[in-house]
Amino acid sequence: MGISDVFAAFFGLMVVVPVLYLMFTKNIIRAAFAFVISLLGLAATYVLLHAELMAVVQIMIYAGGVIVLLIFGIMLTKRVSDEGVFTQHRSVVLGGTVCAVFFLLLTKWTLSSGLTWTNAEVSDMDQVRKIGVLFLTDHLIAFEVIAFLLLGALVGAAFLAKKSGNA
Repeated sequence: MGISDVFAAFFGLMVVVPVLYLMFTKNIIRAAFAFVISLLGLAATYVLLHAELMAVVQIMIYAGGVIVLLIFGIMLTKRVSDEGVFTQHRSVVLGGTVCAVFFLLLTKWTLSSGLTWTNAEVSDMDQVRKIGVLFLTDHLIAFEVIAFLLLGALVGAAFLAKKSGNA
């Protein structure tokens, strides 16, 4: 067992343990922060797999953006009293069973896919630079269309929020 196996096991636990906590806690804020820890563990796993771009995307979009939106959504909800925001667990057994079935199916499919964990040699030009060059040369139109669509979604969300009186 090498040092990379130890890191893989640590980051695997860093992904799984907060999700287990998230499943059983009733405090939504703590659940959101447990989700952040899990997403950061997943980003570290991407680094171990030499997928640095995916790690950066994981941190910026998911651990950053989605969690900020989740926290703002929780903070902006109207509370009846000065109590914290809590949730109810309705069907823990059914949810756990569905999760276990999906986990077993994903494990079966992953093991039968033939994927191997190898230490592939990193090319002389790293993947982030390759993707950046491709975005700004061969795929420039798609890059600009996506940027325009995201801008439109942001303006539309701001317009809808203002129209409903929330902003």
